[in-house]
Amino acid sequence: SPSTAALMASAELDPVGAACRSAALSAAVDAGLLRVPETIEDKPMALFYDLDAWERNLANIRALFGSHWLHACAAKTNPLFWFLRREKALGHGAECASIAEVVAALENGFAPENVVFDSPSKTIPEIRYALEKGVHLNMDNLQELDRVVDLLPGLQLGEQQVLGLRLNPLVGAGSIAAFSVSTGKSKFGVPLYPDPKYQAELVQRVTKASFLNCIHVHTGSGGMGLKQLVSGVRAAVDFAKAVNEAAGHQQVRIIDIGGGLSTNFEDDTLTPSFSEYADALRQEVPEIFDASQFERVISEFGASCHIKFGWLASRIEYIKECDGGRIALIHAGSEIFLRSSYCPDTFMKHRVLPFDATGRPKAATDLIPHDIAGPLCFAGDVVVRDAMLPPMDQGDIVMLMDAGGNTLSLHTTHCSRQMPSVFGYRQLPDASFTFETLKGPQLIKDTIGVWRP
Repeated sequence: SPSTAALMASAELDPVGAACRSAALSAAVDAGLLRVPETIEDKPMALFYDLDAWERNLANIRALFGSHWLHACAAKTNPLFWFLRREKALGHGAECASIAEVVAALENGFAPENVVFDSPSKTIPEIRYALEKGVHLNMDNLQELDRVVDLLPGLQLGEQQVLGLRLNPLVGAGSIAAFSVSTGKSKFGVPLYPDPKYQAELVQRVTKASFLNCIHVHTGSGGMGLKQLVSGVRAAVDFAKAVNEAAGHQQVRIIDIGGGLSTNFEDDTLTPSFSEYADALRQEVPEIFDASQFERVISEFGASCHIKFGWLASRIEYIKECDGGRIALIHAGSEIFLRSSYCPDTFMKHRVLPFDATGRPKAATDLIPHDIAGPLCFAGDVVVRDAMLPPMDQGDIVMLMDAGGNTLSLHTTHCSRQMPSVFGYRQLPDASFTFETLKGPQLIKDTIGVWRP
């Protein structure tokens, strides 16, 4: 396999695999992956991942931060088992936002200490399960801490058991309020109010719970600037050092910095980059790059690991003329592109590339506005509005970019739409492509099975 240096060089030249994207779609059409339906089970759409670009990105992350770091990929962004297994094989951990994600991570072979369980509403049985399995448990609040205190006498913890407490560093909101979790009204974490007396009492509470060996912080999940992310990590490290000083020994041995690196939807640039984030952390929080101060540092990147490396392609089922433009009705709408459909100006937006029915790019001439509309029965089921494209026709294909994360994992059951097939591809030295099925199509019987008694 390519060396880390080669992977990083390739990642710098073409970080998201843009150069081969159009050729990959053409090859997919030639391979029959977007064929015209023959049965009611068939849908002429699929989600595609550039596996080489995705792996280069992860290699870049691992190389930038240090050998004592564990980069736990956020399962909620992309919970497909293929990716979980590959992340594990590459040396990553799994950050889990629910007990179901914890079970999935363990089922896919992650070591318990590399499974990070973050949820603000854990039940007592869920906490007990995590403790019994040896999973890294980040407590969200002091009431949850009390539950752990009550459960511990009946359990025998392993030597590698990690028990963390999540802080809210109160560094303020980013550009997306719904993703900002470091404000006074955030539902996440124990607020780190600036009052010295309050902080001293919180330090005392943590030192009393001597099993707590990790401090966790997560400032936001998008729309957060590097300065805010770094400030949150700085606050967590300062608190951990205060705990260790009060305890008289290194009680807190692990720092979990969370994720939150923003995604750029304007073009194929990865910005802000992991390199920029690592440099900013080295400048402002050098302690986390010193294994003698903190033996393990954990990150929880999600969107920045996945979104730019996947795209969805769908044939156009019907075309409608409208106000000087066209409406292209495709087979993916708000059931997959939930955020961009419901809040088009807030969370995510997807660039559109046009292809003809054979999968070849259409020339960017005579551009007119197109609404890329989905198949669900409500008026707001529009993924992209006013995309400037050459006149698109029935049977043509549209590619929706930046669809590799927080799309399939947000799939809704509204209108009982089937989940699409998912394929991964790699380009060979002769410029041809190989395709791998990462998830087969969802059958109708499984789609409607959720409604059965």
